[in-house]
Amino acid sequence: MFDTLREDATAILQSVVNEVAPTVVNAIDVDEVVERVDIQAVLDRLDLQSVVERVDLNELLDRVDIDRLLDRLDLVRLLSRLDPFVLARLINGVVLSMDLNPVIDKLDLDAIIAKVDLNKALESVDVNGLVERTELGPLIASATSGVASEAVDAARSAGVGLDSFVHRWVDRALRREDLGALGPALVVEGRKPTPQ
Repeated sequence: MFDTLREDATAILQSVVNEVAPTVVNAIDVDEVVERVDIQAVLDRLDLQSVVERVDLNELLDRVDIDRLLDRLDLVRLLSRLDPFVLARLINGVVLSMDLNPVIDKLDLDAIIAKVDLNKALESVDVNGLVERTELGPLIASATSGVASEAVDAARSAGVGLDSFVHRWVDRALRREDLGALGPALVVEGRKPTPQ
């Protein structure tokens, strides 16, 4: 008799649960529950680094239907409630643990470059403004003045060398004693006249 009573009570309880549970579940506002959760406090208690290290994100991402997940989440609202430093750590942990080589391998760079209209891009470049901002004019003037200065110095050096050459030949022709180079003491100090 006790077993029969217990079975009847279990059946009654099961029917009550079957009737009440859908009503309770439908009455719960998931967005309101999420807003009440202090996500920052939850994240502060988590050791995200150890969690990220244990998860094989490639395998996990292969199983997840990202489009369906994003349709169900108000991601902007969720992320806006996070501390920016925690969010940055989370993103860094995810990105560093991902193998991006398969993604990069799937990129068709030729197709991407083919879509770029270089003529249109170059039309928008203000060359005159660019030259003005880089001060190309003074740079050219400086470079040409440097070349001109070097040319003048070379001509002077050649003139001094020619003058010394003519001076030595005149001294030889007139049979003068070579006194050596005359000039500032520090320059000619220690020089002896060259023998003829």
